[in-house]
Amino acid sequence: MKKKGILYALIFIGSLFYFFANFQRIAIPGAVFDLLQHELNVSAPYITAFGAIFMYIYAFNQLVIGVLVDRYGGLRIMLTGGIILGLGALLFPISSNLPLMYFSRVLVGLGGSTFYLSLIRELKGCFSDKNFGIAISVMLCIGYAGGIAANAPFVFLMQYINWREILVILGFVILAGVILFALLSRNIEFPAINRTVKLRSLPFRLVLHKKHNRNLFSFACCNFGISYSIQAIIGKKFLEDFCLMPASKAAMVLSIMAVIAAVFNIINASFCKMCHNHRVIFLKNAAVITFVSLLIICLCLIFEIRTYFIAVIFFILAANASLTSLLVPVLHLTNRKMVSGTAVSIMNFCFFTMVGLLGTAMGFLLNLFEPEKSGNVLVYSNQSYLAVFGLFFLLSVFELYKARKLSNKY
Repeated sequence: MKKKGILYALIFIGSLFYFFANFQRIAIPGAVFDLLQHELNVSAPYITAFGAIFMYIYAFNQLVIGVLVDRYGGLRIMLTGGIILGLGALLFPISSNLPLMYFSRVLVGLGGSTFYLSLIRELKGCFSDKNFGIAISVMLCIGYAGGIAANAPFVFLMQYINWREILVILGFVILAGVILFALLSRNIEFPAINRTVKLRSLPFRLVLHKKHNRNLFSFACCNFGISYSIQAIIGKKFLEDFCLMPASKAAMVLSIMAVIAAVFNIINASFCKMCHNHRVIFLKNAAVITFVSLLIICLCLIFEIRTYFIAVIFFILAANASLTSLLVPVLHLTNRKMVSGTAVSIMNFCFFTMVGLLGTAMGFLLNLFEPEKSGNVLVYSNQSYLAVFGLFFLLSVFELYKARKLSNKY
């Protein structure tokens, strides 16, 4: 096999690692919330912590992975990340000890955070500027497919195979991929380590000094955090408890959300281009849509309107939060080239930190009111969910406020 073909193969395997990282990010605890709660016999904060821990680790690493990729190269970082991801993915389903399961989520977060920037680096070296965008789109589609598989397909398989056994199999698949990656990489020469690349505070200070950047980060983390928390942590459980939706249908709703999130990044960018790239106008409209959507859900909770229409609102929120294709160009326009990459890494940090904070908060808010036990499942009350979505609504008000402060010239 020619060296170019080996490099393409390594990038493809790295994209599969990215698929499994996204699967882990969405599936735990979202798809198995009730099962974990029953098996571990713990309250909601202990379950939502599985998602929050992953998000905190993933978020922090966004600030340092870019530097590590520039220093050691994407292939080295992907191989290391694959090993850590595989070990964490295997440790979680074979454990019943809560601290050990939390530790496994730390490993999964560490490993999973390495692939996106590593793949971008390697794709940039393999493809011309003309084909670079297409290559990224293919890589992202493979990654997003992991989020889709983490809901409806995963829940469907659980009807026939124990969820722990499924995750054990996936853990071994990841480790098999690591072995194949290591064997193939022996046939190519890794780039020399660039020891001049170091983590410095200056780019971070330059980015955060700009008020427009701070407003954009505040807007973006609220917009993304609300939608992703629904998709990854609370959405399926809420649809089952409040809307009385069967688990399989609730999982399908969350999978459709993942599809919409993937597709609408392209659709939003295309519509924006048709409107002469007035990106901030689109961002301000998104803030209004978030506000109205959450107001409707809160009203449904207050008046106990148990309707499947809430699933449609979830779809709207997923489409409305697919703004990366608009946010990244705005950051590149408003920041110097030397710090634009740092600006994007800070935005990613804000995204996943917000999801982690919301995951922690949701666990405690659900516990404000005593849940009812239905068989082996704890069903949370309307008041508990109103506390959760009330928090989301307050964040949407803050998002609306920050969106108004963005400059219309971008």
